[in-house]
Order: sequence, then structure tokens, then C-alpha cells
Amino acid sequence: MGRSVLVSLKSGSPPLPPLKALTSNHEWQTRPRNRNVVIFGESGSGKSSVINAITQTQLAETSSDATGCTFSHKSYPVEISGQRYVLFDTAGLNEGNMGAVPAAKAEKELRRLLCGLMNSGSDGIGLLVYCVRSTRARQALIRNYNLFYSVICRKKVPIVVVITGLENETDMQSWWHTNAKEFKSRNMHFQDHACVTTLHKHAGISDVFTRRIAESREIMRNLIVKNCSEWAVDDAWLKQCFADARHVMRHNWNSERSSPSTLIICGSSPREEEDLTRFGGEAYRVCFVPQPDSTSSAGRGHEGDLLIYYAHADTHSAARQTFSAFCTAYRGNMVPVVVVVKGLNDRISARHWVEEHIMHHGAGHLFSTFSPAGDLGDNSLRRQAEQDLQDLIKQSCLFRGVVKGRGILKGFVRFVRSKLLDWL
Repeated sequence: MGRSVLVSLKSGSPPLPPLKALTSNHEWQTRPRNRNVVIFGESGSGKSSVINAITQTQLAETSSDATGCTFSHKSYPVEISGQRYVLFDTAGLNEGNMGAVPAAKAEKELRRLLCGLMNSGSDGIGLLVYCVRSTRARQALIRNYNLFYSVICRKKVPIVVVITGLENETDMQSWWHTNAKEFKSRNMHFQDHACVTTLHKHAGISDVFTRRIAESREIMRNLIVKNCSEWAVDDAWLKQCFADARHVMRHNWNSERSSPSTLIICGSSPREEEDLTRFGGEAYRVCFVPQPDSTSSAGRGHEGDLLIYYAHADTHSAARQTFSAFCTAYRGNMVPVVVVVKGLNDRISARHWVEEHIMHHGAGHLFSTFSPAGDLGDNSLRRQAEQDLQDLIKQSCLFRGVVKGRGILKGFVRFVRSKLLDWL
């Protein structure tokens, strides 16, 4: 085992809008295929009412929102701004059935859901929408978040949160300003949010509520259009996802990681070795790997929880091809990816560079950040880049909390002060 690294974790910048999965000619804007949107949450969180608001009809029976086995679902087609979507009204794990999920029925419903998301008429999975009732602060929140975002969608699609039941707030948006820190404190990060009411308009309802209903409908529809990506799924995903979700349901709903997550890093160093690092209260095993080529056996024996790929801002011609080779070698379609663009000085520039030179149809959501030029004398910018990378690692790593016993790490990890820029 190589040297150990100790770094601190501070609060970072708010998340940028998600990267779109683009083709070279931006076909995503007019693609005719359906884009699947998974709407999930506890019973009573307002999922069916959210769907009715988005579709501007009464397609979903709101009474069914209070019942249903975990993973049971109904699907509803809708067209928004000329793009076809399929909304999956999906039952999550409820507070009352944690640890007592009827395995056989839940697994049957899980397989049915996964097969529905693989429908040949769709572009895979585009977006996760987490419905949360404003008055609820339950343990099931983080368990559902990890189950759907990390285990099922592998953090390859954007996730947004819709807070329902806010019709009596003086300012619905103010709820988020007051409570957003509660999600972050539980390591629940969202690309976007909507604070809404899902009341149904009827005769005699006040003008104030009528306006809020109309505003909420537009907010939710825009939320989907703005954040939907494209992640292509296949049989390999179905098998892996089904096995992982079944293992989680049967063995452990602990919300904490119990063993070091593995970071696979390419392009930051010419050497190949492993380190163990710890920051933000979590341990990570770091594996430096070379850029694969068409004849190499790179990727064999490596099972990562997060891929970190360093790209050079002044390298354009083969950027998409080399990135694709890396993702193929290290299972980038099944593992979240952070792209660090060298030679840029802010996250927005890095995001635009990745959109233009790396993204391709079906790639799903990519996290991105920057690394300033080596000769830059501004240490504050360098520290900001370091902090951004730490924040992205913590929020984008796959969650594998399926084995208890995190105490085995004590006495094993040696801490030596260093910086993440040593990886460069």
C-alpha cells in the first residue's frame, strides 16, 4: 500500500446544471424517442399528484399513492415542449416497511420496472425525480435516495427533488432556502429542485391557490425539460442493478458506507499504484491507471466506485475518442465519472468544454470540474479547484453500504498530510 493522504472537506459551491448527453450535432433537442423519467418517493409524498400536474390531466389516481409494494410502478406518456417523455410513478421504500420488504414480490416488481426502463422505444433513463412531503423528515429519505440514485441509476442520471405540500407557505421557494442544508447534511445532493403545491384546481378555490397551482405546473414541467439527460441501459445494467438492489434489500439498509470506495484515476500521473486516502469522514482507495488503447488489457481487475478522468483543455481532436476508450475499459457506463479539465480556471468553462468535446449520446450525466494551469501563481484558485474535486468525489461516489463493520478500518489507515494536487 502506498502513501496515505489526509485532506479536509469544506462546504463547496452549489451544483451546476447537469451536463446533457449530446451528439455532435445536438440531436438531443429533437430526438423522437421517449425519454424515461422515474418519479419516486415514500407513499403519500405526492408522486401521483405531481404526475397529474405535469401532464395537466388526472391520469394518475392519487389514492394509489398511499399504497403499493416497493418498486411497483405505472407509466404515463406526456409531451413537453415537443419532446416525448414517459413518467414512471414508482413506489419507494416506506418508513413502516424498512427491514420488512416482502422480498419475492419486491424483486418481481423490481425486474418489471427495470425491463420497462429498457423499452426499445426509449432512450434509457433520463432523470430521477424525488418527491418529498414538506412536513416529513424520515430515515427512509436517505435510503430511497441511495437505492434509486446509486444502486439503480448508478449516479449516471441527474436527480432532482420536488417538495410538495407547500401551498400554505408565504413563499414556497423560501422552504428550500431554510431546509436545503438538511439534505446536504445527509449527503443528499440534487441537480435542481422545485417547491410546489400539487392541489387540484376546483370550483370555489381561492385565486391565490389557483395562481400557485398554475405556477407549480410550469415549474415542474420546466424542471424536466431543463434537467433530463440520456443514459443508455442494457442487459449488463439490468443484471448488475437487479443483483445489487436485491442484496441491499435482503441484507442492510444502513445509510453509511462500510468499506473504502475505490477511485480509478486516469491522466493525473504516469505511475500505477494504489493509495488509501480519507477526507470528509470517508475512506477511499485510490488506483492510478494508464490511458487505455485498443490493444491494451487496461481495466481488467479494476472495479471502481468512481472514475476520475483528467483531460487537457487544449486537446480537442481526439478527446471524445480517448474518453470513450477510457469509459469502455473501466465500465464508465456503470460507474459515475468526474471529468477534470486541466488548464481552465472555473467550473462553468470546464462544463462547457466537456459538453463540446466529450459528451455523446447515451453517456448519461457527467460530473465536471477544473484544474488551473501549472504555472498559475494564484494559490486561492488552486485551493478552490482542490475543494471542488473533494466535494464532487464525496457526492458522486457509488454507495455500497451492504456490509457492516466499518470499524475494521481502525488501525489500518495511516494518515499523512498532503494535497489532492499530488495526483496531478
